[in-house]
Order: sequence, then C-alpha cells, then structure tokens
Amino acid sequence: MVRLIYLIIGIVVLILVIMSWNHLFPREEKRVIRQFELLSQYVEKRAGEDLIAASGRIKKISKLFAHQCEFKIEDDPFYSFTGSYTREEIGGYALRGRSYFSDLSLWFDDYKVKFLDKATAQVQLTGRLTGRSNVGEKVDEVRELLCTLKKIEDVWLFERFEVVEVLKR
Repeated sequence: MVRLIYLIIGIVVLILVIMSWNHLFPREEKRVIRQFELLSQYVEKRAGEDLIAASGRIKKISKLFAHQCEFKIEDDPFYSFTGSYTREEIGGYALRGRSYFSDLSLWFDDYKVKFLDKATAQVQLTGRLTGRSNVGEKVDEVRELLCTLKKIEDVWLFERFEVVEVLKR
C-alpha cells in the first residue's frame, strides 16, 4: 500500500515537472506564435487611448520586426504596401495606420508553422482586422498571410509578410 502511494506521488511529481518545463522553456513553435500574439496585442487600440500609451505600443511593434522587413500586399490598389522597410519605417506606418481608427483589433489564427532551418520559420495563417474608423465606418477585413520569421539573438523577428490570394468561388 505504501509503495502504491509513493508510485502515485512520483507520477504526479513527474507530470508537474514536465508541465513546468514546457511552461518555462516553450518549444520554438510556441515562441514563433507568441510573436503574432504580441503583434496583435500592440496593434490593438481602444477609444480614448492617450498619446503616451500609443507611442509605447508603436515602439513595441517596431521591436517585433527585423532591421529590414519585406512586405508584399498587392491584392487591393487602396491597400498596396510592397517593398522592404526598416523597423523605424514600420513603426511610422503603424502609427499613421492606427491614427485613422478610434477602435482597432487584430487577430491571428489557423497557424501552420514550418521551420525551414533552425533560424527561419515560415507561418501560414489567417489575419483579421476589425474596428471603427474615426469617421464611424466599420472595418472587418480577413486575409490569408504567409510570414517569415528569423531568429536573431534568440528572438524570433518578423522578416517578411505576404498576403496570399485565396481562390474565390
């Protein structure tokens, strides 16, 4: 009976150690997905956001990108954004883009992470941007994205964003 209790306690301790290990040292896939979660969190804007909070978010957005990041968004002439940009330029565009909205949210889901090598991850996912413009128009855009992240100094940074055209029925 005593052995059974020790066996049960040992199994519980082993499970707790494994869960703690996974929480303290997440797998690379989780670290890549975490970057998208951070981007979503920093892009978010609520009515009444003050200038100091906005500038802090823009600074955090910039730090998620590599020093040079390529964008290929060509499916709509009004939203065309193609080229290679520095993280500072991306911060400027993010500030300008957020300023058109009183309320803004960005979600990502359906992650398909593929590691091309130890320091490069390619992620296909769905992005959804919702909000309300300063003039009261509702915005609800959904796009399929193909993103590349590069591991630089043990941090995954966005290196490339591309909108993938989805076939229409």
